[in-house]
Parts: sequence; C-alpha cells; structure tokens
Amino acid sequence: MALYKKNEFGKLLKSIEDGSISPVYLLFGERYLCREAAAGLVLRLLPDEAARRTGLKTIDGEQENPAATIGMLKTYSLFGGRQVFRVSDSQIFHSRVVAEKLWEKAQLAWEEKDQARAGRYLAQMLALAELTPADWQKEDIGAWPPARWQEAFGFARPEELAWAQELCATAKGGVVPPASFGADGGDLLLAVLEAGIPPGNILILLAETVDRRKKLFKHLEKHGVVVDLALEAGTSSAARADQEAVLKEIVKHTLDGFGKKLELKALPVFLERVGFNPLAAVMEAEKLALFAGERTTITMDDLNAMVGRTREEAIFELNEAVGRRDPAASLIIARRLQENGMYPLAVLSGVRNFLRKLLFIRAISEDAGAGYREGLSYAAFQKAVLPGLAENRNFTALFGKKGKTPHPFAVYKSFQQAEMFSLTELKQAQAELLEAEYRIKGSGLPASLVMENFLLAILGHTPCRPKNGNRVL
Repeated sequence: MALYKKNEFGKLLKSIEDGSISPVYLLFGERYLCREAAAGLVLRLLPDEAARRTGLKTIDGEQENPAATIGMLKTYSLFGGRQVFRVSDSQIFHSRVVAEKLWEKAQLAWEEKDQARAGRYLAQMLALAELTPADWQKEDIGAWPPARWQEAFGFARPEELAWAQELCATAKGGVVPPASFGADGGDLLLAVLEAGIPPGNILILLAETVDRRKKLFKHLEKHGVVVDLALEAGTSSAARADQEAVLKEIVKHTLDGFGKKLELKALPVFLERVGFNPLAAVMEAEKLALFAGERTTITMDDLNAMVGRTREEAIFELNEAVGRRDPAASLIIARRLQENGMYPLAVLSGVRNFLRKLLFIRAISEDAGAGYREGLSYAAFQKAVLPGLAENRNFTALFGKKGKTPHPFAVYKSFQQAEMFSLTELKQAQAELLEAEYRIKGSGLPASLVMENFLLAILGHTPCRPKNGNRVL
C-alpha cells in the first residue's frame, strides 16, 4: 500500500479515520516513537474502550513464538468485531545484515550508561549467531580472530570489545537472550498473509531494526503499511539535528498537554541534560510541568531545581569528554557547569584530579615491566597488568575510594584514555592548569574565557602567543 516517513504519520492516521484500513502495519525505527505511533494506531483502529479491552492482544516480540502469533492471526474473533495483534520489539525482520546496527546500538547505550538497553541489543545480536550473553565467557568471543567474528556476525570485528565483555560478565540490566523464533518465522507469516487472514484481524509489528531485503518486508511495502520512524544514526551534526528535532517535538507535545511551555533559554539546557532519551524527556517534562504549578512558563530556576545534575555527575561528564580529547563537548559541558552556578575553580579541581590519574597511568604504561601495551584486550589487562597495580600503594591511594578497590574495567578505561595523550602533553597540561588557576584568581579576565583557553590548550589547539612568548587570551 504505502511507505510513510515519520513526518507523514499524521496522514496515515487521517486515512484510517476515513476508513482506509490495512491488514498489517509495520512500524520500525526509534523504539519510543514506534510505541507512541502504535498507540495512535490502536486508538483509531479500536476507538471504543470496551472494544480495546477484548479486541487488543499484546505480544512481547522478544519472547514471541511466531507460530502462536500466526495461529491467533488466523482465528476469528469469539466476540465479533475487530481484533488487533500488537507485537512489540519484533525480531522477525532480523538477519546478519542488522547485526552491525545492533552492535552499534548496544555500544551507544553502554556509553550512555543504559545497561538494560545495551544488554537487550547485544543479546539480540548474539542470538543471530545462536549465542547468548553467557556464551561470551564460555566461547571467549572477545578473543575470536577477525575471520571467525566476520563469519558469525557478518561484519568486521570491532577494535573495542571490552565493554561487551564487561556487560556479559556482570549481566546487569537483565541481559536475557531473546526467544528463538527460527529462520522460517518470516516465511510462515508471509505465506499466511498471501493466503489472506480473516476480515477484521489486524497485525501491528514494531521493530527497531529491519532487514529490508527480506521477502516479508518487501511484501508489506506493496500490500501493507510500513512506517519508517528511524532517526539519523551516529554523532554527526545531521544525526544530532535529527535527534534534537524529535526531542523538541516530544517536549513541546508533553508540555502542551499541561498547558505549559519551557523558557526559551532553558530548552537547550534541558536537552543537553536529558540526552537522546525520548522516554526520559517525557518524564522530566512532566515533572517540570507539575513542579511549575499554576505558572504557564517553566523557568531556568525550575529546570535547575528538578532536572539538575549532581556535581559529581557533571564533573564526570567533563572528564569523559577530556579523556576522549573532544574539544567541542568539553567546551559545551564546561560552559553549562558555569551557567548552572559551579565555580570555575571547582571545575578545574575536578579536571586536575582526572589529569593526575592520567599522568600516573601514562607513566605506568610506558614502563615495559608493567606489561601494558596499546590495544591490550580487557581480559589480557586483567591477567597481565591488574595484579601488579594492586601492589602499588600510589595506585591504590590515587584510585581507591574509602578503602574500596577500584573496578577493573574503570582502571582499564583509564589506561585507554591515557593513550590519547603523550607523557609530555600530560605534564604540560599540569602547567596549563596551574596557569589557568592563577588567571582566574588574579588576572581579572572572564573565568569562562580562561577555562576555554585552558581546554583548547590541553586538547591539542595551540593558543595564540605574541612574538615575545607571553600567552594572549
């Protein structure tokens, strides 16, 4: 029938209201958008609440048995009227073609500290090779040679595997392998759809990732309705713009429901704090609307009171950006910290501690006797390097907290961050930091300007200097 883009979804809803009904709807792309769109479809297909109670069947795609779903789809309603079968997180369109996308989604979720989401994506990817997260340790998948990885998953073996090993080892966030639906699940459904299903039975499939080459997908493009709710992937300016546009619309729609609006200057701060997490954006917007009470405009003060970050979290994000050697992110976060009332010297203090750790780690990594080399796997790091560090009093004093041993993966990540800087650069960074502190305390220059100059200096951008050698800010 038709393929709709996310900005055309309103047209689809209007066509349903006008009586144009398809037996099958496929919604794929961003998970939150798919679920919201499916809710809109259900309200149009089953407008009567009593009809929804009896006519709506919800199915978890991660635990789905497609044969059982197909059986229900072929069955006439006992109560008469329309039946809608809504399958969330369907994996019937998965194949090795989508394995790399699942890996990228899992890695991004891990970086965003969403272990539940990372675990779900990783489990789905492993299932394509008939593996589970538990097999990561048993099979030592992290040590597989590139050729075996390529054969199993259909894409080149990534350089960074430590996070996946850590995720599988800890199994945090409920990492559960998805149910196996068999390679013929899509073919079975296709055969049933081609033969025809009872009038009034409607199937809604929600999937984050699909293989467009599958026969089932091509059939739905021609004979059903497919809605593309995917967002631009990655961290490019185009991707961020796409994600930001979606979040802005979600926030506006949520606040409109309360008769509220967000102060103009508060919107970018809200988006930066929430990150690309549509569900979190809805929850935080609702919290702000309730906090504002009778006022129609939500202010920056409201935002700081209800969606503010702790000092520790904010400094951690700045250090992460510095550790990635990302000037743009570092400047943005440092500016946000100061806008939110954190004193510049406090910001520098957090960076100072981070740089001290990197300097210490870099010095160790350049010692051949320590056993560390660039590119060392997490498993090898635990065996060859970590035991020696545990005996180093300076290390435990610098990295330990209240007598607790630092997490091995956190230490491993510190070594990876230290690889981004030479020993000379880290020593120079200490001097740059001391100079920045002196300037904030006594030069009379704007602290924000001093902070920006410091960050650009340590992250590879050489500040301007006049011919006499004195630095110009």
